[in-house]
Amino acid sequence: MMAAIETPRAEEALVQRALEAQAAYMPDVRADTGPLGAGWTTAEAFFSDEVALGEFLAFEQSLNEGTDLRTAAALLMTDYGYILAAAAVPLFTGFGLVPDLSPASVALSFYTTEEPHDGKMQRTRRAHVRFLEEIFRQGQLDDVADGERFRVEIERHFRPVIEAIHLRARLSRAALWRLAADAIAGRFLDSGRRFGTVEVARASAMRILKVPGSPLANRQLHYFDLTVLDSHQQEFSYAFRQRGGCCRFYQVEGGEYCPTCVLKDPAERDEELRLAMRRHLGLA
Repeated sequence: MMAAIETPRAEEALVQRALEAQAAYMPDVRADTGPLGAGWTTAEAFFSDEVALGEFLAFEQSLNEGTDLRTAAALLMTDYGYILAAAAVPLFTGFGLVPDLSPASVALSFYTTEEPHDGKMQRTRRAHVRFLEEIFRQGQLDDVADGERFRVEIERHFRPVIEAIHLRARLSRAALWRLAADAIAGRFLDSGRRFGTVEVARASAMRILKVPGSPLANRQLHYFDLTVLDSHQQEFSYAFRQRGGCCRFYQVEGGEYCPTCVLKDPAERDEELRLAMRRHLGLA
């Protein structure tokens, strides 16, 4: 049975270790606890602010020629999904902790940075995350009930976020939920690798993201493995996340499909990914 962590003893030390590990793993989206403070806003306040949301959409449109409002919304959802997943998922995959993800309890400190994309540096929006309620639930990554608790928190956070983006940009709610699920699934896989729980993390993610009736659930999202031979003719395998959603980047000027875009033919996708694996091994 999952228990609330509320006392400043061994449980507090576990939360602190988890937050330190998360910050070391994801320095561009550091998670911590504390009061709101200057320079911070809650997710609830941010996505209720038409000016702030409009500025975020305008920022996404400024990055590439030909970015219409719905594409900007998809890119915003991709960026914000990255932020929320980066803060919350590692705490669960590495330490079995579920934070309070209600939008009023999650604070954000946004900033703009540059990251490599398609061989060039591109501006992007990132944010550090602060959990205002220092109450976590402690459980197990492979426990069905604990995974269900995490799913409920994820949905609780994204529901008003997605509604606000949908109303502003008219990108469908279903499309936005797919992008949110992609972000969560991707971070489960990568943080599972980080904390040595990859197989359990994959299984947990699919249980969480495939619940019938959940807005996160879609048929296309899944994990798959590809194998190539290295220079010693030994098998080298790698796990990938197949996206269930589309960020619409292919619609901007000079844009293209992402490596695991839901719109790609699976055979073409696999061929391109195997080539990338061979390049990683120095074989192509």
